[in-house]
Amino acid sequence: MQPAEQVQIACGHLTSRGRPETGLRGGAFRLVGVLLCWMMILFAGSEALANSESLLEQRVRVFLEGQAQDLGRDIKVTSHLGGAGLANCRDPEPFLTNPEQRLYGRVSVGIRCESGQTRYLQADVSVLVDHVVVARDIEAGATIGAGDVELVEGRLEKLPRHALLELGDALGLTATRPLRTGALLQSHHLRKQRLVTRGSRVTVIAKGNGFSVRREAKALDNGSLGDAVRLNIADGGQIRATVTGHGRLEVAF
Repeated sequence: MQPAEQVQIACGHLTSRGRPETGLRGGAFRLVGVLLCWMMILFAGSEALANSESLLEQRVRVFLEGQAQDLGRDIKVTSHLGGAGLANCRDPEPFLTNPEQRLYGRVSVGIRCESGQTRYLQADVSVLVDHVVVARDIEAGATIGAGDVELVEGRLEKLPRHALLELGDALGLTATRPLRTGALLQSHHLRKQRLVTRGSRVTVIAKGNGFSVRREAKALDNGSLGDAVRLNIADGGQIRATVTGHGRLEVAF
């Protein structure tokens, strides 16, 4: 039984108990008693609502912290309860309204109650991460080395979508534009280093179980490490091979 219901029952007993007094004084006492009871009912109801919202916020926070734990650290959750209308929800169960949504920034959360009702609310999830910035000026076309970049802390929800979060995502790539010290590094600022140029002569190695054959070919595409490139071989045929180094490709059988 909710606290407000308990107070209401007690007030009912209080106002109906005993022989009613007559006269102005008795009416005043009864009026004061009724007013006090209703004030207690309202207070108990508001207290129940506050307790329910506190439990709801706790459940949402724990749920979203668990969902976002692999993204970074120092996770902060702010729930926007609005008019969720869950004062009578004693066992709120949060769930993601869209399992494919990103788990930082503004997140939509559904709440199931033991009564079967479902409500929806919004929450802001803030996650602290490391991201890559330029450690010294880099010219366009330069290959990124270990001394060119460094990690700094930032809030994931405030970073551009294509921000780089690992040093390994930048090392060995080529700058597509001049990059100045302190600049936040994004994926479109870099490209893979070109190791094969269209029209150039390259070496292709065919490998199989117990054999390896090397021959020359002509590249029909540009390619970076790991790219699949079309090749013209001596007899006029075409094959596809994977770039493994400068002017080197490999075909596995």
